[in-house]
Amino acid sequence: MSDRLSGAWLARAFAGLSVLGLVLSVAGVAAMAIAAESIGRKTWGAYFAMEQAMAIGTPVAVTFAGLSVLGGFAIVYTTDASDAASNGASTGRPSDD
Repeated sequence: MSDRLSGAWLARAFAGLSVLGLVLSVAGVAAMAIAAESIGRKTWGAYFAMEQAMAIGTPVAVTFAGLSVLGGFAIVYTTDASDAASNGASTGRPSDD
């Protein structure tokens, strides 16, 4: 149970959810733009709906992009040197052999 609530697990979950939110928000705005262009009607109403979707989706996507960057920093911060040592990586300086 404590492994599930560790800082590394929470950082990975936070980063994963923020990247997922970014992908879904960009995909939603893109789907609205594609629908407005390809339905065949190309009316002002369709373009207005596309503009409204972009006006709402842009701040949401920028927020998720910022959270994704913070999530990446959290993953790096919570990565423990003991994880590298347990995987066989050296934690010290390279030797001058």
